[in-house]
Amino acid sequence: MFGKKIGLFSILGFRVSLDFTWFFLAILIVWSLSRGYFPAVIEGLDPNTALVLGIVGALGLFFSIIFHEFSHAIVARQFDIPIAGITLFIFGGVAELEKEPPSAKSEFLMALAGPIASYVLAIAFYIIAGLLPDATAGAPLAAVFSYLAVINTILATFNLLPAFPLDGGRVFRAAIWGWTGNLQRATKLAAGTGRILGTFMMVLGVFSIISGNFVAGMWQALIGLFIIGAARSSEVQMVMKTYLDDVPVRQLMVGNPVIIPAHMPIDEIIEDYFYRFGHKVFPVVRGEVLLGWVRLEDIGKLAVKERARLTAFDVLSRDALDRTVSPDSSVTHAMDIMRKHNTSRLLVTSNGKLKGILTLKDIMNHVAVRQEIGAAGYPERSAEDSFG
Repeated sequence: MFGKKIGLFSILGFRVSLDFTWFFLAILIVWSLSRGYFPAVIEGLDPNTALVLGIVGALGLFFSIIFHEFSHAIVARQFDIPIAGITLFIFGGVAELEKEPPSAKSEFLMALAGPIASYVLAIAFYIIAGLLPDATAGAPLAAVFSYLAVINTILATFNLLPAFPLDGGRVFRAAIWGWTGNLQRATKLAAGTGRILGTFMMVLGVFSIISGNFVAGMWQALIGLFIIGAARSSEVQMVMKTYLDDVPVRQLMVGNPVIIPAHMPIDEIIEDYFYRFGHKVFPVVRGEVLLGWVRLEDIGKLAVKERARLTAFDVLSRDALDRTVSPDSSVTHAMDIMRKHNTSRLLVTSNGKLKGILTLKDIMNHVAVRQEIGAAGYPERSAEDSFG
């Protein structure tokens, strides 16, 4: 979901990071608060003071987002749902679930935790604002807390809309899941509401742009596009989980892959492997033991005179040893490893010995075949199991 991230800190074992798109959001919020909101609510406000208030307001908003997502993460931990971390990005923040909740009850409680936390913050900020003197150019703090109270109320209320992947969409999915016992049906319905909301937001954005409110319109359209994409992604992940959960890696791997002996010179590898087979990566072994792999991009960086002197062992990349999976693992577990390392292929090993290669292309072909012939249905759970 995210590209490169900047790690900030950890709270109770949860890593908080910034996606690079967050900086665009930070600049936009500081600009809108310092140039628009605070000068409008505080008469005679100095531009420099307005800028400081804009920065403080933005920091308060990001604290609120982290608090919201942290609440999700705390509840998720109670149900043994692993959280990769909390990431701030252009559309706010997200607690990154490493797997789906195990039951409708766990998803219901986890989803509600965020909006409840935001409402609690809103009440706290309302109280603080009420205890402070009315906002003036000389004492502007009440305006900051009033803004944070309003924005937390909006954040909680918007997230309660029954459209996946918003918190309200997860609550809706949990309710349908608990009622029907069918997670696939619940996901499809919740994702459908997400697409409807996303489409509405995009249409609203277009009308806002036409009416002259370009910034708000672009923002609405982008949020709508994000919701549609996330809803679609949730459906795809559910389809993949359904068709692959019962499939072991050994069933889809390519056995007896083309391998390169560790002692082979690079110039021979180029002629006998890269030109002949057309692959960009080949595993390197000594006997049957996997040592790593040789990548075309690495060989391309070598000087021509070095290619006769160096061997596969000299240029192999050992990161392949982190991109391995057991033949008896499920394909869904293999795909988790692929996502973690941002790769489309894994080496299949047993006790350090190379047994095959698993590629994303082969996985997708398998899913396409099973969809076409209808060879698998979605696993169902009873409502008692879901909410029990």
